[in-house]
Amino acid sequence: MRLDKVYIDGFKNLKQLEVDFDESKLTTVLIGQNGAGKSNLIEAIAQVFRWMDLRRNEPRFQYRVDYRIQPPGPMVPQPPRVTLSNVPGEPAIRVDGKEVKRTEFEKRKQEWFPDLVFGYYSGGSRRLESLFDSHQRRYYDAIKLEDSDMVFKAAQESRRLFYCRPIHGVLALLALFAFPDKTVAAELSSKLGITGFHSLLAHFREPWFAKGKKSEADELWGAAGPAGRTARLFKAVAFHPMALEGNAIDDYRDKLQSESQYAAFVPSREHLKQFASAFTNERDMFYALEAMDISDLIREMLVWVTRNNDSTGDVGFADLSDGERQLLMVLGLIRVSRGKRALFLLDEPDTHLNPHWQHSYLKLIEDWTGIAAEADNCHIILTSHNPLTISALTREEVRVITQGEDGRVSASAPYADPKGMGFTATLTEIFGLPTSLDVETQRLVDERNALAHKPSKSDADERRLIELNDDLARRGFLYEDREPLYQDFLRAWHDVRYADRPPLSPDEIERRHAAMKLLIKKLTEEGAKT
Repeated sequence: MRLDKVYIDGFKNLKQLEVDFDESKLTTVLIGQNGAGKSNLIEAIAQVFRWMDLRRNEPRFQYRVDYRIQPPGPMVPQPPRVTLSNVPGEPAIRVDGKEVKRTEFEKRKQEWFPDLVFGYYSGGSRRLESLFDSHQRRYYDAIKLEDSDMVFKAAQESRRLFYCRPIHGVLALLALFAFPDKTVAAELSSKLGITGFHSLLAHFREPWFAKGKKSEADELWGAAGPAGRTARLFKAVAFHPMALEGNAIDDYRDKLQSESQYAAFVPSREHLKQFASAFTNERDMFYALEAMDISDLIREMLVWVTRNNDSTGDVGFADLSDGERQLLMVLGLIRVSRGKRALFLLDEPDTHLNPHWQHSYLKLIEDWTGIAAEADNCHIILTSHNPLTISALTREEVRVITQGEDGRVSASAPYADPKGMGFTATLTEIFGLPTSLDVETQRLVDERNALAHKPSKSDADERRLIELNDDLARRGFLYEDREPLYQDFLRAWHDVRYADRPPLSPDEIERRHAAMKLLIKKLTEEGAKT
């Protein structure tokens, strides 16, 4: 699934915005200043697909969304192009340029609509998440009491919008451990230092639907459907599972209260494999685990892992950094979506990553998508404020969102490839910063440049120019280079060169200026003779 063009008019600050995506690329990164409309574009796209799938909450703005549902290939040499629109005078649905009635579209939705539209935002706002609530509620209603595996799978297939929440990182990691893949395991080890599964504690709580009923913790409060079946699988493979009473508080405003709970400890990889034997693959296992969370059964799912430098099992998923958990969540969901025609709408997913991971984030996603999800079937749209995230991309993979003085928002590719520019140039040439220097250093550079371009300089100007060049050289400013290793060498050389040399005094600047004038005079005279 690849977006081609999107037109939005009348959603928040987006007025007649046209975005032309390069559908040959797996990833498109939206960059721009705060308030330019990057997140608004993500939300508008999600609203269109929500409306077209559920026919609820019709967008109150004009839109036109063009996408290709799958890549060309031997089986489908000319994949259909679909256009969804509510622009006056245009058909609501077109396939390959021909108008299609809504009834026909519903019959052939599997051919013409994405299998999955994922949403994710790294911040605390529910603005994007709330757009997925209708699908979440419909899915819960379909599975909460359902004992038929066929009906459960049908509900999964019809759940075409999916919002990524923090617990999904734990569940996806469990599914990866239960159904290991050599390539994926190597990626986990090399990129995150995670070498394997150690143990887990499935900590259940009395769900909301059991409150006031005579139901025992040992019976998991009568939980039914896939949630109940999965919880009982944990009970069956656990080491000494037990019912208990625990203190629970979900919000600082709540009073501490007693809660009926149940604990099932899975002590080894062998026990996890026994649990996983009830499922066909990691996707089936993931959705079964998620059903417990949706049904309000999970108090905590505590997972411990082994790492390159620690095989004790003392490292829990909660002990991983925010960046590691965030990365595992996105990568894990890409993994369980393999084989699906998916659109990923990721709002600032690189927020908590360190510079090294920010620099390699998209390459990691590309590699993981290629391993796990058939990259040609996916399109990843993400917003970012980080120049490191786009530093290895071509201009076709980036869209700069800008808001003009008249309030109009526009989107365009940068004039050059970020790839090869280097961090500093990316800040100024792509993100539009006037300078990447601190204010004081930039003031000195501006003064130096003004003096250097002066057609005729007084002696005082010449002395000041020497002083400025000396000052900037001591700051290492004159030794910038795109190659990090050579830049490190220059800085080290600069440190040695100036290690024992005090700043130039006014007299020394005067003598240096006189010497330079004498040298220039001699060179000029010799040049004239030549």
